[in-house]
Amino acid sequence: MSRVAVVIPTYNNLSELRLCLAALTQQTYQDFTAYVCVDGSTDGTQQYLQQVSHPNVVMLQHGDGRNHGRNATRNLILPYLERHEWVAFLDSDSLPLPTWLEAFFAVQPLPSEVLLGRILYFSEDNPHPWVIYLRWREQVRASQMAGPRHFITINAFMPAEVMRRIGGMDPNIKRYGLGDVEFGYRLAAAGMRFRYIAAATVWSRVQQSLSEALIRLYDMAQHNLPYLHQKHPSSRDELFGGKWLYQSSRRFLLQLFMQPFIARWILQKVEGKPAFIQRWLVRYLVFYAVARGFWKRKLGLPPLKRLRPFP
Repeated sequence: MSRVAVVIPTYNNLSELRLCLAALTQQTYQDFTAYVCVDGSTDGTQQYLQQVSHPNVVMLQHGDGRNHGRNATRNLILPYLERHEWVAFLDSDSLPLPTWLEAFFAVQPLPSEVLLGRILYFSEDNPHPWVIYLRWREQVRASQMAGPRHFITINAFMPAEVMRRIGGMDPNIKRYGLGDVEFGYRLAAAGMRFRYIAAATVWSRVQQSLSEALIRLYDMAQHNLPYLHQKHPSSRDELFGGKWLYQSSRRFLLQLFMQPFIARWILQKVEGKPAFIQRWLVRYLVFYAVARGFWKRKLGLPPLKRLRPFP
């Protein structure tokens, strides 16, 4: 069997999946099998994959054909990991550069390491406040000492045996967000170290607007963040302001600044500002959405359909 298992979860994303698979055919390192893990798609993805003649592509899907969430869908690879030495992660809307896999091997990965590749975010409509924020976040991620909270399955590389040994990703996290981070914490608990590899690059298409992203973050903080804190207590002090979210005195001060009227005003004014101003305004909105969700208070923003769309 091939040396690398490339895991690609997908849900009703056929057009981007085609481009992702086309990019994989151009890899300078070809000793891999791409496992496309279909999460109950209804857009013809299964029919397309059944017609793909590329020998490196294998389709996996749930027995009931239903949607189970990204974590459970990535875990479809678990029975096949013993066939491979390494596992690499992509999303179906990401485009790896031709030297993506070669760059991981060029740094001579160790069995005790998780390699984190560089993510270049883009959108068909620019400038885009959410894309500007994500690009800034990636710069910060590259400049810090890599750890479990930096693990993102858009672009990562690790020993297949380790994923098998820790049981894959947590299928209890079915909503958007923090499934990657939770997996990263278990990797760290298993003794794995993290290393950022800028040369291992993928492009990632951003399809959601800023307002849509805020709603997803609010939902994530309401449901997934408390679960993560319960399962990994150290995350309370390491993510999204740490003690500012739950320590009573700090929380009181923070609530003074996390007011809906401020967030509404920023949301309507962020468009068209210089990039460095946009990213700071979006940082406020991100933390606002997370804090309100974690405190189980209403987001306090206009309904999505009333928001003026961002470019």
